[in-house]
Parts: sequence; structure tokens; C-alpha cells
Amino acid sequence: MSLLHAIRKTDPRRAPRQPQITLPPGNWHGLDHPRRIPPLSRPELTWWQRAFLAAIRVGAGDSYDYTCFLVTARLGRAFPLHTLFFTQLLQHGAIAQADNECVVVRVAWRMGCQYEYAHHTRMALELGVPRTTVESLTNDDDPDWTPRLRTLLGAADKLIATKNLSAATFDALRGELDDDQIFQFTTLVGHYVMASMMLAVAGVQIEPAFELIQTDSVEAAERATSQ
Repeated sequence: MSLLHAIRKTDPRRAPRQPQITLPPGNWHGLDHPRRIPPLSRPELTWWQRAFLAAIRVGAGDSYDYTCFLVTARLGRAFPLHTLFFTQLLQHGAIAQADNECVVVRVAWRMGCQYEYAHHTRMALELGVPRTTVESLTNDDDPDWTPRLRTLLGAADKLIATKNLSAATFDALRGELDDDQIFQFTTLVGHYVMASMMLAVAGVQIEPAFELIQTDSVEAAERATSQ
């Protein structure tokens, strides 16, 4: 994609579809209050917010603004700092990005956040995580998980459930990560718990390209095929 194409914002409804992902069983939060805090419109954005959004589009390789950023732009001067913070943590931290994406998908499932699940499953696929692994991240356990993945997901579950790590969980995590990485891991999980809450309260809607196949739609299609 050319730089000019990325800078020139386009209609997200015309964006090519991302790989199909089915929403798995879970305690998902529906959009009970869609657009309760709506994305900022272009007239509402300052010149520097528009410039920063263009930089995000260039980095993401897309020519439209993701809904989440049009909402987090409401953070004002904290908007670029917040974006740079989690981007650095997710993509340029001490833990492999593929591991991070698997953890974020797990957090999105535990928090019931469809928006984060829609985006980070696709990001995991782009990084080469096998589809079977991505789809297994919402299982309670899976025989095909590596010991490292099982440890990371278990620690994420423990943090969400208890807001801390037991001695046994910490020791298991220390077998995979050093002290700096454990601290980054904890921060990553905490950030995406916060992000899930932010998106739920605002009623942020998934972009058309990232829409998920709803389980009831799949079941209806299977019933129609079997008849």
C-alpha cells in the first residue's frame, strides 16, 4: 500500500474482508448500548489528532480509521501517549509479539470483548500463529498447547480472576519469562482488561472488515444444509 493511499482516508465499508473468524462460545458482552460514546467525527478532531490517525493508518497498512482510535481520541492529549504505550508493549516489548497476541486474545475472551477478539485473532494469524491454535485460545485447556502457551494463558486467567499471581503460578511463569518480562506481561494483561472495559462502556462497534461470524448464524446455516 502506498503512503498516499494510507494517508487518504477511505470508507471502512469498502475495506476488504479480513479472514473469517467465528465467535466462539463465551460470556460475550453484546452491544447493549452501541455508540453510547460515539467516535469523534472529522470536524471534532484537532489537526494533530487527524495527523496522528493518519500515522496509525500508515502503520496498520489500512486506509481507514479503526473505530477504537476515533473513540480513544477523546482522551485528548493522552491519546497519542496511550496509543504509543500499548503499541510499544504489544509489538516491541521483551516478549515475542506472537505470544502477546495469544495472551490478548485470551484476555478478550475472558472479558467478553468482541472488538478486541475480532482484531487480535487476525493479528495473531498475520504473525503466523496457526489457525487451530488461535481458535483453541478460548478453550479451558488444549492438548496441543505447548507448555509455554499453557503457562502464559493460565497466568492471564489467574490475574483476571484474582488480580494477582499465586506463588505457584508466579514460579511457573518464571520458568518462561524473566523479571522484566513478567512485569511487562502483567502490564499487558492489565491494559487489555482496561481496554475491554473502555470499549464496552463506549459501545464501540466492530468495523465491517473485522466482523465476526456469530455462532447462531453458523448453527442456522448448518441446519439449513442438513435439511
